[in-house]
Amino acid sequence: MKTNSILRYALIMLFFLVSGKMLSQEMVSLPMGGCGRLLDTNTSAQYANFISFLPPCAKIGAVAVNASNMTDIDVNSYASLKPGIGAGICPIYVGVGTTGSDFPANKPVYIDFSSEGFNFNASFNDASFRFYNNGNEVYSTPVGGHFFFDFGDSQSRKIIKVMPNVAWDEIRLSYSDFGIGFTFNEMRVYNVLSEYYIDPMTYLSQPSDRTVPVGGSTTMTAVISNTDIDETPANVTYQWQILNGSTWTDLANGANYSNVTGSTLNINNIPAGFNNNQYRVVAKSSFYTCSFQANSNVGRLFVNAVNNPGTIGTDQTVCLDINADPAAFTVTAAAQVTGNAEYQWQSSTDNVTFTNITNATAATYDAPAVAQTTYYRRGVRSTLNGNVTAYQYSNVVKVTLKKSCLIKCIITNRMITAKPNSN
Repeated sequence: MKTNSILRYALIMLFFLVSGKMLSQEMVSLPMGGCGRLLDTNTSAQYANFISFLPPCAKIGAVAVNASNMTDIDVNSYASLKPGIGAGICPIYVGVGTTGSDFPANKPVYIDFSSEGFNFNASFNDASFRFYNNGNEVYSTPVGGHFFFDFGDSQSRKIIKVMPNVAWDEIRLSYSDFGIGFTFNEMRVYNVLSEYYIDPMTYLSQPSDRTVPVGGSTTMTAVISNTDIDETPANVTYQWQILNGSTWTDLANGANYSNVTGSTLNINNIPAGFNNNQYRVVAKSSFYTCSFQANSNVGRLFVNAVNNPGTIGTDQTVCLDINADPAAFTVTAAAQVTGNAEYQWQSSTDNVTFTNITNATAATYDAPAVAQTTYYRRGVRSTLNGNVTAYQYSNVVKVTLKKSCLIKCIITNRMITAKPNSN
């Protein structure tokens, strides 16, 4: 019976120890946004004398209370420091820690902190987060320090990120001043967190505009900043979208798209119709009861294409013996390009091999007189954002040369003679 009682007691104690540890690791949603995991602590400490005249301190009103609130599950409860009024060197603090394994070096700690009130100090004062290991201070970082006259020290509730470069087992918010201090100020620590995740998430890289020739391929990339020491949950997912009218629509893998749920979107076999498409990625993550979403910047796709090279008129016939100069070639249908059109006229004597005509780079062309039947065509290419397409060519116009077009008339005079009629 005694053995059973001891065992029952041990189990109860173990339950409370385990429960306490689970609670200290609780994940909480913070009222000013974001989620965090409470620091895994099992000790708390606080020190201040409301009235102290022990050398070298003479102060009234110093308060350090509710240290355990720094890692409880009530996100709005807090530990409080009030420096009080007086003179001398008067340190006070609130702190939490663990009797288990040390907290590791170079891992961030997030402190939910605020300060409000009024200071009038003829002194040097300092408020710092101090880290200890086995009772020895190993690292500190200031919340704020002031010298001589200071007429205010209010800070709205915010998360302060600290990364100690050594292992530690206790963290304290400490305050001390030297000289005469009249401080009507309260510093509060609501939560000390081993993990903290903010919303919206931050992009390490964003999509940018791309220009490609028709039929080509390209990629767009957007990556959420997500390392072991940042404020982004590990389970980040991506979904690429395209803007249809005024609606963003999820993309699916297919002939033109792949990796639509990865950080890098592949766009392949790009048709001319994709010109001016707009893309973005939606990144999502979750932590406890918090869900995070971050929309990337928009990347625009420009497709450089000659959609239609246009037409340049009809065939002509000229005469060598009258005028061998053909009429200027007109544009009967304009070229259609997505960028800036550039032209190059060509000629051929066999309608097979064409060569460029020097300085013939306008939309129209007035050819000189021909010495033989000649064929003409116009090449057009598109230049867009530094990308240049190959030339595409219009219809071919044939200029036929006739050597002789004048009508030659031969007039023959015939003399007719007649005998006189004797009758």
